[in-house]
Amino acid sequence: MKPHAAWLACALVLTAVLACKYSSNSNSNDNSNTSSSAISKITMAKDNGNGDPGDETNTFRASDHTVHCLATLRNPKEGTQIKFSWWIVDAQGSKNELIKEIDYTTGPNNNVVHGHLSLPRDWPKGKYKCDVYVDGKLEKTVEYYVS
Repeated sequence: MKPHAAWLACALVLTAVLACKYSSNSNSNDNSNTSSSAISKITMAKDNGNGDPGDETNTFRASDHTVHCLATLRNPKEGTQIKFSWWIVDAQGSKNELIKEIDYTTGPNNNVVHGHLSLPRDWPKGKYKCDVYVDGKLEKTVEYYVS
């Protein structure tokens, strides 16, 4: 009887260890879209008139020819690859259409990465989005509107 008790105890310990390991792995995967994201904040902004981002907003006028997207990196590292993918979601007959992709590589102490998109004429009214990728992985999406 004693050998069976020892095997039973080993089996229970092994089960507990595996359960903790599985629980730890599944929790880290669940949080990968939230707290472990490489981006802590993403915002849209109007142009300040000098080509730089101005007031934060998610709603632009058709005559706001330049729109800005700012991504704040959680743990910035030099050489990080950032990609901004600008999309028409639904605007005056166009749906799910890629407008442009902009690539950027961070420098030293680069914690806010800024991409902008300009159109020489008025923007079509509707819904748009900007997807932000970090090192090839989609991290965040921000929607914005032109009215």
